[in-house]
Amino acid sequence: MSRRFPSRPDVLIAFLSLGLLSPVAACGPSDAEAAAEAAAAMAWEETSEAGMILMAGLAEAAETDRMVLLHSGAPWCGWCKRLEDWLVREDIQPIFSKDFIPVRIDVEEEEMGGGEPLMHSYNGGSGGVPWLAILNPDGSVVVTSDDPDRGNIGSPRAEWEIEHWNVMMRTAARRITEEEILYMAETWAEDRPEG
Repeated sequence: MSRRFPSRPDVLIAFLSLGLLSPVAACGPSDAEAAAEAAAAMAWEETSEAGMILMAGLAEAAETDRMVLLHSGAPWCGWCKRLEDWLVREDIQPIFSKDFIPVRIDVEEEEMGGGEPLMHSYNGGSGGVPWLAILNPDGSVVVTSDDPDRGNIGSPRAEWEIEHWNVMMRTAARRITEEEILYMAETWAEDRPEG
């Protein structure tokens, strides 16, 4: 799959006007590192259903000075449902929404066109579901659910998974307090089996 910038003029103009793509990167890769980062974020089809959903989330993040929590899912995935239910809990949603816009991408092609290639551009095809990444409004990755030693945390349940969730929050959150991060961690652990 080739990495590219948005090819449709209307999409390119929208990305430039929202600050999702720098004019330098749009004009050509004179700054190789910035251009490579922008290209990696756009390595999926922006006109696919999944691409349009992510673009809407990135635009909302830019407009509201927040980041995107990109998470993959599938209809058959119980852990994905657990994550989705957690994100909308009455006690979690107000905390989480201080810094993040949740964007769910279905990796089943019959459920959401373009979902699998979009997620593959971010996770390289590994990690299972749910897989998570916190993105800047320009689509660049801040942190992922991949623990460097143990792999994808998915919907955190084990102690090490919850600790990596905390690392993700501490890395990306700007308005969520340490007390709120610890509270979220407690809620993840609520249904963890003892022993």
